[in-house]
Amino acid sequence: MNHHQIIHNSTGHRFELVVEGSMAVLTYEPHTEEKWILNHTYVPDQLKGKGIGSELLQFALAYCRQNQIKVVPECSFVSAYFRRYPQWQDLL
Repeated sequence: MNHHQIIHNSTGHRFELVVEGSMAVLTYEPHTEEKWILNHTYVPDQLKGKGIGSELLQFALAYCRQNQIKVVPECSFVSAYFRRYPQWQDLL
């Protein structure tokens, strides 16, 4: 997997990743300071199948773990990721 520069846009409540001139995003709603609702993942069609969504989500989850933030997965992509990778279960 490539490692791209991911930006945490805290004002916009999202993580952003620009690849090949297109932006992928993972949005969240801060329920409390210690709990975020991960509510949407968007990857442009031309970037799908390249692991961009997983890279974006891994970055966001690492950020949450480092900052002791629990997450609620409302996005179907995020929910499926938690089922597939149990090493992130402590964030639920």
